[in-house]
Amino acid sequence: MSQQSFVKFLLAARDDPAKRAAYESRNLSQLVFHAKNEGFEFTPEEMAEVVSQLEMGVIIEKDAEPVDGNSSLWRAMWGQTHLGYLLDRVVARHTDDELRTLAETNGAALR
Repeated sequence: MSQQSFVKFLLAARDDPAKRAAYESRNLSQLVFHAKNEGFEFTPEEMAEVVSQLEMGVIIEKDAEPVDGNSSLWRAMWGQTHLGYLLDRVVARHTDDELRTLAETNGAALR
């Protein structure tokens, strides 16, 4: 199980509308279970680590904002599914090279 596998899952969901639709309404346990059936192996903790790194990359590096309750990224999640927020507001803000680097380094912070 790995953070790398979760990054690969995010890329697959981003690039495949049918996969995104299939996962968008699933809760965390269902997402982890069904993703494993498709060859992606990650834990909720590994997911949280990747999401945190990607969110901090958006807030600190891309938006140059402080990490607090006023971050514009936090407001972007209202009214969206969590997967939709991740794909549209977080993953979309990173280049493919940044995402590949994150996957290749198995969860090292984006720099």
